[in-house]
Amino acid sequence: MTKELVVSYYKEDLTWLNKVKDYKITVYNKSDIVIPNTIKLDNVGREMHTYFHHIVTNYDNLSDWVFFTQAEPFDHVKNYDWVLDVFPNSLSYSKLYIDDCHFFSNGVFKEKLVSQSNGSPHHLPVLNINTLWSSLFTSPPIGEYPFVAGCLFCVTKEQIRMRDISFYEKCKKITEEREQSPWEFERMMFYVFNNKIK
Repeated sequence: MTKELVVSYYKEDLTWLNKVKDYKITVYNKSDIVIPNTIKLDNVGREMHTYFHHIVTNYDNLSDWVFFTQAEPFDHVKNYDWVLDVFPNSLSYSKLYIDDCHFFSNGVFKEKLVSQSNGSPHHLPVLNINTLWSSLFTSPPIGEYPFVAGCLFCVTKEQIRMRDISFYEKCKKITEEREQSPWEFERMMFYVFNNKIK
């Protein structure tokens, strides 16, 4: 079983990565700081853009399990190093999951949250998740969206590939063009990897 840790970096402390063992580590650098062995990306779309960029770029050679994280995961998952260390046993501690896609949270927000289409009650009511949903899916918007804060998750390559690469290319493009899309995707990422949603 191959495992990869995909990190979206912008000026955070990366020393915690020195303790990560048995993972391929890919760091995408959205800062103006030159760091060896990182991949430079434009600073657009926050971590959601990074995640979709990785999927699109590596669609045909993904690791068996891919972990996606912000460069400072501990605000949202205070024991994130443990999640990585004891995997796959840590899967049973995920707060939200669909098949082989697991979302983790036990930081500031410890449990699964639910968002309205406009982002409330955990965001200013400026989002329009239903519009984003309708641009990606033919299934009608569900109106309320369970999610975990921070969108730290792991997923198998098989589950990613249940959708065609063109779907993820569209998601990436949205993160480059739609200002609120990182927060909207945070609230509906669970459905991006849910092939029951068409």
